[in-house]
Amino acid sequence: MIETFYVHLEFKIKKGQWSINLPFLCSKCGVCCTLEDFLTAGQTKPDPILDAKIKVLFDELGKRWEANSEKYDDHVSHTPCPFLINNICSIYELRPGGCRLFPKTAFGMQTQDCPALARFKKQLGALKKGRAHKETFYFTNSNNNEQIKPAKFNEKQYQALINKLRQTGMTNDELTLFKYFNINN
Repeated sequence: MIETFYVHLEFKIKKGQWSINLPFLCSKCGVCCTLEDFLTAGQTKPDPILDAKIKVLFDELGKRWEANSEKYDDHVSHTPCPFLINNICSIYELRPGGCRLFPKTAFGMQTQDCPALARFKKQLGALKKGRAHKETFYFTNSNNNEQIKPAKFNEKQYQALINKLRQTGMTNDELTLFKYFNINN
């Protein structure tokens, strides 16, 4: 199972309804991986080595805050997550819940500099534009057996969507994931 966030869109038409899934494909740019986001993303999965590293981090941050709270705020908001190495999460399997759910988090959808998220928002807007719809957000992960919500569309609708998504700058990798979430499930 692919682990990602996706939106299931349902559209009503005169002859019934049709639906489509739009998955988010992280480009691993690291923009969302700041120390502040890590600190607000919730607890990590238990691990003795990671827990020790986090304790050291919290002790260091506590000292920074006590020394100068304004500098602390600037530090945590502009410092990359200490577990981000070469734009790859070194604790991916143990990462906090908020990081797991990105971009459907308090900090996620507000991220401004992430190219993948900007394309996702543009794609979502293009699919919804001028259509009565219902959107439901889902998250699939490798630890549960959640099935991807089935999509329901005809070939004409699908081709029109592909054309719209291509116009938004959808990458080939995003298109492959889109097909997986809509055709292969």
